[in-house]
Amino acid sequence: MPALSGSLTYARLFVDGEIPDDYRERFVTTLRLRAMKPLEAEDDMPERSGFCVLGDPYELELTYDRVFYNDYINLGFRTDRWAIPPALLRANTREAEQAYLEKKGRERLTKREKNEIKDLVLRQLRKQSTPVVRVIDLSWSLDEGIVRFFSHAQKPTLLMSDLFTKIFGVKLVPEAPYTLAARLGLDSEQEAAWDTLEPTSLFGSRAEEPRASTVGAAGAGG
Repeated sequence: MPALSGSLTYARLFVDGEIPDDYRERFVTTLRLRAMKPLEAEDDMPERSGFCVLGDPYELELTYDRVFYNDYINLGFRTDRWAIPPALLRANTREAEQAYLEKKGRERLTKREKNEIKDLVLRQLRKQSTPVVRVIDLSWSLDEGIVRFFSHAQKPTLLMSDLFTKIFGVKLVPEAPYTLAARLGLDSEQEAAWDTLEPTSLFGSRAEEPRASTVGAAGAGG
């Protein structure tokens, strides 16, 4: 758990929106309604995400004392994902299809039958295994208006931000040079100067490199 031990590497996201006066009671209520629901074999989705208690991904009872620490809201962002090996799924599906054909006394399956058999086999394999569980820590400093999310990966950050907005009613803005500058405050002159900036690449394109080498070689030969 990076927030509690290990390397303190995180992304910062700015909170954009108003927080209600009764946020403590309201936030705990909405968190408990949208707490992580473990992924089960009968679910149609391949993965699911939600919040859990910081430091304990299997503790899903989000009570006041487990969420708030002074002026911080601390949570774990948990994702359950099925990881059935494709080769195993194909092998078991072929066996199930062959058994079905022998039972029906037929030589071919319809497309619908193939899909139904594959879904049935997939559910059976899921019942014999458990989802892969991944947890990323999150700490929201209410005074600073900053969320520290202990991952730089784009997908979990987007998933977490979407759920965060649904629960807390505020948006998360990733820290970047402009968002940081805007947060600190820019006057009209600085805003105008910023608008004229253009992105600059610190590396030449690969297409330019061979031409440079060819010219150099020609010059040496001359």
